[in-house]
Amino acid sequence: MNQDQALIRVERLTKHFPITRGIVFQKQVGAVQAVDDISFNITKGETLGLVGESGCGKSTTGRTILQLHKPTSGKVYYGDVDLTTASSAKMREMRRNMQIIFQDPYASLNPRLTVGSIVAEPLEVHNVGTAQERQERVRELLDLVSLNPHFINRYPHEFSGGQRQRIGIARALALQPEFIVCDEPISALDVSIQAQVVNLLEELQEEFGLTYLFIAHDLSMVRHISDRVAVMYLGKIVELAERGELYDHPLHPYTRALLSAVPIPDPLEERKRKRIILEGDVPSPVHPCGVSFPHSLPDSRSDL
Repeated sequence: MNQDQALIRVERLTKHFPITRGIVFQKQVGAVQAVDDISFNITKGETLGLVGESGCGKSTTGRTILQLHKPTSGKVYYGDVDLTTASSAKMREMRRNMQIIFQDPYASLNPRLTVGSIVAEPLEVHNVGTAQERQERVRELLDLVSLNPHFINRYPHEFSGGQRQRIGIARALALQPEFIVCDEPISALDVSIQAQVVNLLEELQEEFGLTYLFIAHDLSMVRHISDRVAVMYLGKIVELAERGELYDHPLHPYTRALLSAVPIPDPLEERKRKRIILEGDVPSPVHPCGVSFPHSLPDSRSDL
């Protein structure tokens, strides 16, 4: 990939969460290695899918890129700006360009605030426009995500899960960001609603030139929306490739096992297919040395 075109550059990013013991005098006795020395780029306008099983470090990766978690080591560049060393004032400025859509639409919206207040909050924090201009902007955003602008004075409990996630998307778009981390935005939704939300994200990306890091479990949905896909296992990226290449010619044993678990809608083909079962327990991120296959990639995909 051409580094000059990269909007986001992640270089040897590591995030360990300390494990402490003691009540008064706490002593660190270990660390959870949530993200362990990963590197990749995201080109402006593309969608990079990040997949892996629960607990592998996907969400921590997204939040650490946005500096919601401070990294243990490594660098994250937004264009030419090193986010890991940026001052508070600089980060406040940069946050207008970077937003996140959270996984749980029920927990990510303040139940005490109206929809209008929730969507307008980023505008108020960054002092964008007058009160009347913010109200107009909120109505535009609700209409943009296919919600009735007259819902502006309703509360989150009055909406379904899919509608709440649309409210979360409207909030993320309020400051006209370039880069959005989609942290499993469809996993808490009914299957019938998931496709609608993904189609909305694609339409918004085409209209506004957005760049996504799309974190998900659903490999078929990731294949639909992503340009490239990174596979994460126990804090490391074990494979990263163009969408078609990864799904048609997976190189890593873990990637092959993941793809073999994706259902095929044709019953005859499903019966012929051989499932790949990984034996043994998943190693703990506290002591990840028990991995049963190598993390290294063949030379053709070693340049992430």
